[in-house]
Amino acid sequence: MDTPGTTGRDDQSAAELRGLSRWRVAWVLFWSYIRITSLVLGGGYAIIAAAQEEFVRRRKWLTEDDVLEMITVTQTVPGILACNSAVYVGWKLGGLAGAVAALAGAVIPSLVIIILIAAVISRVQGFIQKPMVRGAFIGLIACIVGMVLATAIRMWKKVMKEPFAYIVAGCSLIGLAVFKFKPAWLILAAIFVGIAAQTATAVRARGGREK
Repeated sequence: MDTPGTTGRDDQSAAELRGLSRWRVAWVLFWSYIRITSLVLGGGYAIIAAAQEEFVRRRKWLTEDDVLEMITVTQTVPGILACNSAVYVGWKLGGLAGAVAALAGAVIPSLVIIILIAAVISRVQGFIQKPMVRGAFIGLIACIVGMVLATAIRMWKKVMKEPFAYIVAGCSLIGLAVFKFKPAWLILAAIFVGIAAQTATAVRARGGREK
């Protein structure tokens, strides 16, 4: 089977992925996301960091470039980041069946947990306020921040290789932190600026060749 998304990883991992049926890949995706979303707290970026650990470093089914592409695509479409990224990974590895399986795996644990919390929240309000429980949440949140930072650092090393990237990153930081622009507008602006910059570079290069 020619499974989508095998380009760029080592031969052994690519051969392993090609050797699995599409339904087997879907099953692996489903249970991987069940495990990730059951154990990882902190929202979309924490889920992406955990998925990166699972599919890039452990299974080697995806590359760091795939993760960068996933973050770029999922940030530019409406919807929940964790679900969008699961659909992207599933489609990349297993087509439609993989996308549906990964999405189901990402949604089911959260849905069950939210229903349970809503059912008992009034009874456990006092328990949540206990120092031991609050300390546990602080530790979990700190761990999630570290995971997100690790992902950001790996992206930084991969992408930040020219002045243009630093300018866009700096302007985005200022726009978000100082002027409180919505992330969607910053992303759209960065896309258009990137297109304009690459087009101008291509035109200059073509002009130089013609001379």
